[in-house]
Amino acid sequence: MKIRRILSITAALAAILSAFGCSGTNSSEVSEEVVINTGIDPHSIIFDWQKSYEEKLKEFSSSSAYSSKNSRFDLYDIDLDGTPELIISPDSELSSVCEIYTYRNALEKVADIGANGTFRYIPSLGCIGYEYSGDGFVYGEYHSASENISEPSVTYYNNLGSAAAGATIKYEINNAEVTLAEYESAVQIYSGAAAVDLGRKYTFGEKSIDYALHCSQSWGAVLSDIQKNAYKKILSDIIANSPENDAAFEIADLDGNNVPELILSTGFTDICDCHVYFLNEAVVNDLGTSCGQYGCFTFDVENSVFFSDGKSETQCWSLNDADLDKFKPSENTMVCGRNYILTNDSVNSAFR
Repeated sequence: MKIRRILSITAALAAILSAFGCSGTNSSEVSEEVVINTGIDPHSIIFDWQKSYEEKLKEFSSSSAYSSKNSRFDLYDIDLDGTPELIISPDSELSSVCEIYTYRNALEKVADIGANGTFRYIPSLGCIGYEYSGDGFVYGEYHSASENISEPSVTYYNNLGSAAAGATIKYEINNAEVTLAEYESAVQIYSGAAAVDLGRKYTFGEKSIDYALHCSQSWGAVLSDIQKNAYKKILSDIIANSPENDAAFEIADLDGNNVPELILSTGFTDICDCHVYFLNEAVVNDLGTSCGQYGCFTFDVENSVFFSDGKSETQCWSLNDADLDKFKPSENTMVCGRNYILTNDSVNSAFR
């Protein structure tokens, strides 16, 4: 693997650049009470679902459905009840569906859904769903994320891809034939909405499982109110200056100091990248370079290196002077950048 060394820099020496074309968001003055480490280890924050989810992941990794190369999992609070659901993606094959589990005093399986080992969560509609492209047809379905999640609330189908074979073209909504205009109107509600792709965030490495279960959901308790407000200001300013965009964000500890960084994704197309913000004493700074592609990058939890695979090389970054010239990805990785759609509601939820 060819690796190009892009950046290895300590937080104290990072340059301050403007982010996402918004003036005033590259450096945010906060109280002198802000320090690099709050002293709170996220592992000290205990949730009642952690043990059951860990046992389920171990059980799956010992099953015949598990693949060390292709299996992934995710955690996400789909029904907004304060407890994240556990999502297991056996592989990324077209027909692969995700298993969704929740915790209500005990582990419960609530649904099997998806294609290619993923599905979409649409916050504005409160639903999850997917689209499957078969041989000459398209099938999609969406489920309410809070009520009877196992049953679809809407399905759609068309066989437009069979037109060349002489088939009679049909458009269906909830198994009832409709006109093209009716079909497009119904499907556009879902296909045009901002969504988060779920299912394949974490590998099954020991350290990525530990991070997912014992760190990823704890940042709201770890960060001080001052630190939360500093990050919220960055995102609020971007929303105010660019209200119509495909931006998303995430909170993740990229240097292992128990103070998470803020990752801003500028969109999900091939020209979109990420900006990384970090707390540097009394200032929130921008890393000083754009990272990733398609609005995300991969973070190696074991080596504290984040990277993006290009066509001819792998670009790498680090906040704590990792040796990028010798970097090889471990089995403990996670995809970062698009955990929350950038809205005022999601900002308040992430930093509550």
